[in-house]
Amino acid sequence: MSVKIGVISLGCVKNSIDTEMMLASIPQECEIVQRIEDADIMIINTCAFIDPAKQESIDTILDVAEYKKKGSLKYLIVTGCLPERYRSSLRELIPEVDCFAGIAAYKALPNILKDAVSDITKDYYPEAELETGIVVPRLITSPKPTAYIKIAEGCDNRCAYCAIPSIRGKFRSRTIEDIVAEAKELDALGVREL
Repeated sequence: MSVKIGVISLGCVKNSIDTEMMLASIPQECEIVQRIEDADIMIINTCAFIDPAKQESIDTILDVAEYKKKGSLKYLIVTGCLPERYRSSLRELIPEVDCFAGIAAYKALPNILKDAVSDITKDYYPEAELETGIVVPRLITSPKPTAYIKIAEGCDNRCAYCAIPSIRGKFRSRTIEDIVAEAKELDALGVREL
């Protein structure tokens, strides 16, 4: 599978970390490119927390879909919070997208890319769990020497104004040991500010 893959990450730092985990799971025979014009496959990791973020996600999807119409882009994957929050309606609303995948999609990305190469349209919504006991590989995209560490996910409060529980699920915290292990790995990569 020798394809060129472009990635756009929108939203918060949690999304950035999810994108870094996706980037690390891209098979080595694929090439990560910076420009949409150079990509065979585009991945857009979206945000859906507030209305302006949802609009930015939708606008970005539609902008990238134009490249698909022109034939320079073969496959469009939309991951993250927007599909997680609106999974029942997005397929009908934005048919230009070949694959919608939820917030835990980094686990399924190799399979999603195989589908893309085989021109298979299939959505992925793996169970959103916070990894414990292991450090999930990441391709750090923040400017060195800085990196972020995700210490918890989700929320149990269910405030009327907040969408986090419906997007990220129930509150799950990583162990101190997991966080320290990731900090040590990042330190070994030259990160000095967490």
